[in-house]
Amino acid sequence: MAEVGIGTATGQVLQNQVAGTLPAFSTATYPATTTINQVLYSNATNTVTGLATANQGVLTTGATGVPVITALASNGQLIIGSTAGVPAAATLTQGTGVTITNASNSITISATGGSFAWVDATSATQAMAIQTGYVSDRSGGVVYTLPATAALGDQIRLVGKLGSWSIAQNAGQQIVVSSASSTVGVGGSVASTNLGDCIWLVCITANTTFRAESFVGNLTVT
Repeated sequence: MAEVGIGTATGQVLQNQVAGTLPAFSTATYPATTTINQVLYSNATNTVTGLATANQGVLTTGATGVPVITALASNGQLIIGSTAGVPAAATLTQGTGVTITNASNSITISATGGSFAWVDATSATQAMAIQTGYVSDRSGGVVYTLPATAALGDQIRLVGKLGSWSIAQNAGQQIVVSSASSTVGVGGSVASTNLGDCIWLVCITANTTFRAESFVGNLTVT
């Protein structure tokens, strides 16, 4: 039986014999060595190379199709695409009325805008927050301050229980009660006159103007 000389080819592999032909080296070349966990891919015509891996990663490609493994190093991260660049690891951002809780292999999204959180206000001063109700519960009275930022339709409720209350404003803000309007800015306010006075405020101009949708009592608007 005759011997078949196959020669040598750097970086190429000897392929199985196809019927009627002799074994032959591949056209593609391969790396002489690899490291643990590498992924082999073709990085040029007929050239195979190793792609370094990343712990807890996801395989994506860049703008020119070059593969890359992007690590997801934090709870709740996802691969987010972009028309301006390569996909990247990112987390979702919560907005008004929505909470996002990231945990290991899970993301919990909850709607919070449908109900009010209520605060028993017992201190002399109280910063207000949107979508929140306050029970004014201090015999010496409570001075509230409007939130500096609010979106159209955001609401605040205030119910009197003990003592008086007043609502202070930030720069550029105003409260409208029926046909009366408070002075714009920090000099304006709305205050109760009797125990048990109440007010329900709705933001009608983002960040600046609140209107009393309803109120109980004879309020003082300054």
